[in-house]
Amino acid sequence: MRVLKLFTLSAFLLSPSLVLAQQVDENGIYLVAEKMPEIKGGAKSVVKHLKYPQQAKALQVQGVVYVGFVVTDEGEVQDPKILRPLGAGCNEEALRVVNLLEFVPGYHQGKAVPVRFVLPIRFKLAG
Repeated sequence: MRVLKLFTLSAFLLSPSLVLAQQVDENGIYLVAEKMPEIKGGAKSVVKHLKYPQQAKALQVQGVVYVGFVVTDEGEVQDPKILRPLGAGCNEEALRVVNLLEFVPGYHQGKAVPVRFVLPIRFKLAG
């Protein structure tokens, strides 16, 4: 019984690295990395660049646009796409902002790697 517990414990301790190693798509892009990419300047950087679209203001549109993209091993945004649209100009604004962002790349086993990333961008009217 003691051997079984030890085996179970050691399998549990080894499994996170095995799971992370298997989280690579067919193009060699990581879905999960030991250290995920980070936006340089944090969320404030997103807010700094974001301009509420006039059409969205006029129609009182609020909500979240989800943008998916790859952060390259050099920290650049590649192939951004709208995953969940909102409309009224918000989708285009979200793509514009994502293309302006700079990232610290993700790392796996001490090496910078390309990582798939999803960024929710919230549009909320003040008041």
